This record gives sequence, structure tokens and C-alpha cells, in this order.
Amino acid sequence: MPAKPLISIILPTRHRVNSVNRLFDSIESTVSKIDKLEVILYIDDDDFKSQAIERSVLNLVKLIGRRTTRIDMIRKCFEAGSSQYILLLNDDAIFRTHGWDTRILQTFSKHPDGVAMVLCNDLSHGENMPIFPAYSRKLCELMGGVCPEDYHRDYIDVHLLDIFRKLHGLGFNRLEYLQDVVIEHINHEASTVNDTYIKLGFADDELTYIAWEHERQIIASSMAKYIQQSTLCAS
Repeated sequence: MPAKPLISIILPTRHRVNSVNRLFDSIESTVSKIDKLEVILYIDDDDFKSQAIERSVLNLVKLIGRRTTRIDMIRKCFEAGSSQYILLLNDDAIFRTHGWDTRILQTFSKHPDGVAMVLCNDLSHGENMPIFPAYSRKLCELMGGVCPEDYHRDYIDVHLLDIFRKLHGLGFNRLEYLQDVVIEHINHEASTVNDTYIKLGFADDELTYIAWEHERQIIASSMAKYIQQSTLCAS
């Protein structure tokens, strides 16, 4: 029986076959335990070249469906996964550090209650923005999902960061930054128009972020309460 994966990489993509293969090459050349990893791709039903992507080594799950928003892609990938931890990724990423998966899992082991977010160095934003965040399914449960359905494409990273800053304000610093673990963000959008996601409600995401201010405080308070309860049970 195949080993159950510990990390699910969630990866929406569209018309970027070369980028995806470059990313997969970097994963295969740097991961420590490839049998503990699964990659879940969301591919639009009219993107036939991406649908043809195959890897003999990676545990690759391909979800093929209608073109939709980034958030919907992420949610569908999350629901199809089976691992304890997830890593949200873009196809314009490259893994640079050998054993990155071991380092991420070691960091999560410091927080057996599952309430933590691990950030690697993207060589751009560092610890100031969770470009490629890793977190647990337990955390998703506490947050009410992998990310709010109200967003379309943007502000997920800012949303997550604000929750963890609020949690820190309640006395629990659970944001872990691994400066020496590099997942480089090539940032394809800086030089060309990115066709990966429908930009439905693009301008509305900022308004959604503002509207969720109180809800993020409630989420942070729930996380703090869960940490306290877990600590009492463990003592």
C-alpha cells in the first residue's frame, strides 16, 4: 500500500506547461521523501496541453474542470487532498533548497496542536508576506476552510498574515519563517499578463478583506482558545 502523503502541494495552473515542468523538476531534485508528497493540479477543461502533463516519480493528482476563480481552484484541490499539511503554490515557483520538506515537517512538529503557518524564503517578500504558505488541515478546520469563498483571487496571503498577527497579539506566535529554505518566486506577472485565473471580482477582493476584519479576530480568538485547551490536555 502506498504511503499516505504528509504534504499536499496545491497548484492551480493554466497554459503554463513549461513553468509547471520546471517546477516539477525542482521538486523532484530537492525533496527528501517524495513518497510523502502529493501534487494536486487544477486544470481547466479547455487547457489540453496542461492536461497532458505526466510525471513518473511524483504522486500527481489532476483535477479537470470548468474555468473558475483561483479560490475555487484552491478549495477543490484542498478537498481532493489527503495529507496532514498543505502548501499553496504557484506554477512560477522553483524549489532551491534540498530537504525543504523535512524542514517544513520538523517545524510543524514544534506545534503538535497543528496551529502554525510555515513560510519559506521566496527571495522577494520574505516573512512579510505568505506567498507560499504551508499550514495544517487542523488549522483549516479552525478557520472554517482553506480560504474564504468570498475572495476571488487576491488578498488570501494578506488575510492569512493578519490572522496570525492577531493571534500573536493574543500571546501566541505561530508564524514560522524559514529564511534558509528557499522557494523562489519568479513572479511571472511582473513581466507579462497572467492568464491562469479569471479575474472575476478582482477589485472586490480588497473590499472583502476589509469586510472580514472582525471575522479574522474571531478566528484568531478561536485559535488561541484551541491552543490553550490543547496545552491543558497535554499537561
